[in-house]
Amino acid sequence: MDDVIRRLVEAPVGLPSAALAPDVGGVPAEPGLYAWWAPAGAVPGVPGPAHPTAPLELLYVGIAPSRTTSRATVRSRVLGNHAGGNTGSSTLRRSLAALLTESQGYRTRWTSRTVLEPADEQRLTAWMRGQLALTWAVHPAPWDVEAAVIERLTPPLNQADNRQHPLYAVVREARARWTASARP
Repeated sequence: MDDVIRRLVEAPVGLPSAALAPDVGGVPAEPGLYAWWAPAGAVPGVPGPAHPTAPLELLYVGIAPSRTTSRATVRSRVLGNHAGGNTGSSTLRRSLAALLTESQGYRTRWTSRTVLEPADEQRLTAWMRGQLALTWAVHPAPWDVEAAVIERLTPPLNQADNRQHPLYAVVREARARWTASARP
């Protein structure tokens, strides 16, 4: 697990660099973990642990796949669901939308769940591209180390395996308000 932690706190790269092909430094199409970093204050009221060398704070740690039967990779999860998806397919995007709705003026709608209006999904994606950076660590069974990594790194946006975090209730309540904002 120490190797995973070491890789997750290496120098983060922006989304444009992460989208490069894996053989030239982009996100790998392999199983593993990833960490999202942002400048201090990017998400109002939600400070994260400081990066050891960059002027960034940790927001969220994710895994791909989440189970042995999934074919997801770090690349498909990061670039497909988080950076290229919508709030219906990404826990990170839902948390960001919930915490940024007031400051960014996002609008929600109901499908089978609360999601952002299409134009606001695009705005959130642009915000992520401008604000966030990430790191990753290849690991054959990320679900085996996820809880321990979250416990050690203490990312404020993670809800699973993170109930002891001082901002757990803040994030949970913001997500509940956001979800209720579009319910029929």
